[in-house]
Amino acid sequence: MKIKLTGNSGKPHKKNKKTSHIFNEQERDYILNETTAFSLREAYNVLRTNIIFSIPKEGCKVIGVTSGERTEGKSINSTNLAISFAETGSRVLLLDCDFRKPKIGRLLGLRSTPGITNGLVGLQSIDKAIQKTKQENLSALLAGDIPPNPTELLGSVRFGEIIKDLRNHYDYIIIDTPPVNVVADASIISKHLDGFLFIVQQGSSERDSIKDALKQLKFANANILGFLLNNVTQNKRYGNGKRYRKYERYGYEYRAHSSGGKN
Repeated sequence: MKIKLTGNSGKPHKKNKKTSHIFNEQERDYILNETTAFSLREAYNVLRTNIIFSIPKEGCKVIGVTSGERTEGKSINSTNLAISFAETGSRVLLLDCDFRKPKIGRLLGLRSTPGITNGLVGLQSIDKAIQKTKQENLSALLAGDIPPNPTELLGSVRFGEIIKDLRNHYDYIIIDTPPVNVVADASIISKHLDGFLFIVQQGSSERDSIKDALKQLKFANANILGFLLNNVTQNKRYGNGKRYRKYERYGYEYRAHSSGGKN
């Protein structure tokens, strides 16, 4: 199954201390909102539908979004996917588990703490750390204060308990995880997920990197729902209206496969 979409891939921009605030605003431009082109919204709707059919089980679905390396678009696509699910009326939680380089709060314009790390070490209740967003039906649980031991926290019994409890309150939980080839975090939490959406950036991601990442996820018995290919040249059938042109460089396509559950 192949679906072509056009949207921001999270392609890196050059930034420094003087321009970081501009960089943040540029990223937010690619988050789904009322001015987003219809064709882009519809593309995310198709992506959402195929993910739903990839996880036919009842109850809350917990979906991880990851990549092989950094700057391949996982955080922006995690956010847009969560918004797309929320627009159906489903109760959705967007969870930032990239404890080393958290980004979701910046994309949504939310305060960075407290977050799940504060709850994991007993400094804050998870309920009080969850924030409402501007999008109806969408809540966010940010990473919180950056800890010295991210991997240990994600591998703790407490983390599993938190995910289990959150399943009782939401229809979908979308988790932004660190890149697989950078740290082991995504593989460690895979046992708590129903599957991963894997981000690949055309012209940037290397085949060996993708193979290494998939090998690690397979070793962890992770379920791969599909692949999102970023930075694909815009398809002419989507038109070239002025409002849509800003997305030209950020095309991507989605490949899904039936996994039949975890291997």
